[in-house]
Amino acid sequence: MKTIVFEKIQQLRIQEKPIPALTDGDVLIQTELCGICASDLAALRGDVSDYAPPVVMGHELAGIIVDSRHPDVKVGERVTVNPMLSCGACTECQNDLDKYCKNIEGIGHDIDGGYAEYMRMPKHGVDTGKLIRVPNSMPPEELLFLEPLGCCLNAMRETLFKESVAILGAGPIGLMLTQLTKRAGLATYIMEPHAHRRAVAETLGADRTFDTSAESVAHLQDLTNGGVDTVISATTNNASATALAFEIVRRGGCLNFFGLAPEGEELRINLEEFHYAGHKLMASWAFSRASLEESKQLLIEKALNFEPLLTDQFPITDGLAAFDNAAAHTGIKTAVHP
Repeated sequence: MKTIVFEKIQQLRIQEKPIPALTDGDVLIQTELCGICASDLAALRGDVSDYAPPVVMGHELAGIIVDSRHPDVKVGERVTVNPMLSCGACTECQNDLDKYCKNIEGIGHDIDGGYAEYMRMPKHGVDTGKLIRVPNSMPPEELLFLEPLGCCLNAMRETLFKESVAILGAGPIGLMLTQLTKRAGLATYIMEPHAHRRAVAETLGADRTFDTSAESVAHLQDLTNGGVDTVISATTNNASATALAFEIVRRGGCLNFFGLAPEGEELRINLEEFHYAGHKLMASWAFSRASLEESKQLLIEKALNFEPLLTDQFPITDGLAAFDNAAAHTGIKTAVHP
């Protein structure tokens, strides 16, 4: 089968691999679609360290069970995965904080994932509830968003909101957050350098969209009488994004640095200024089992519009071009398929 393998930093390769062999309790998923996540792009650049190459990347997948050695899983079921395989027994796992488990393995990070024609879900993953079954009527073009939407829902639960929010970045995460903040009744402002992404944010209900120029910052500050109540940075948190977030939040406001940061990036704060500004700083990442279940229900209810988000699809054999396309922000979400 064809796969996209992360071999090392700055090296991605299309490889032929055997279809994964199953042991007792495992299941085999035939991939229909798998979205390219910003974390995969960051790993390829060398900006994050939670990958163990060589590995087949891919964790935002939609697929069909084609072989099952597990008594509770049937061939023909449409599925996606909770890609964080954890022990299921520690205090963190018992409190739905699997991402803090000391024995975690990530699908597409540590074990082979969805940038392949077939993917093996091990028995332990099935037994600990990491195989997510959905109605067969759910389109794969929507199902691949279940996991990233779960991340957004987790951020919505953790973030402090009042009346207004600015979202930095109108990629897939920013555009899902746009819909969620509007559902929550918040005045929602988007800051995004690419005009085509700002246009999509407007169609999805953003109250106003801005580029990231000094003029736009001043306009937003005037519009919100000094700044928004909350900023969610859904972009790469480099020095310019961090500075922008602090420029547009009001005193006493909340800043959630949701996006990843380049390797070695630091946030330096004058503690006296921070004390009197009263800002609430946080960083939401990943999901919980509860947020993935909520995501599944929203998908079943068709509560969000994903149609404008999935803009580009490539066969696995063109996986290198798919990564280049995603990194260039040519569209919104790029996905690969067999």
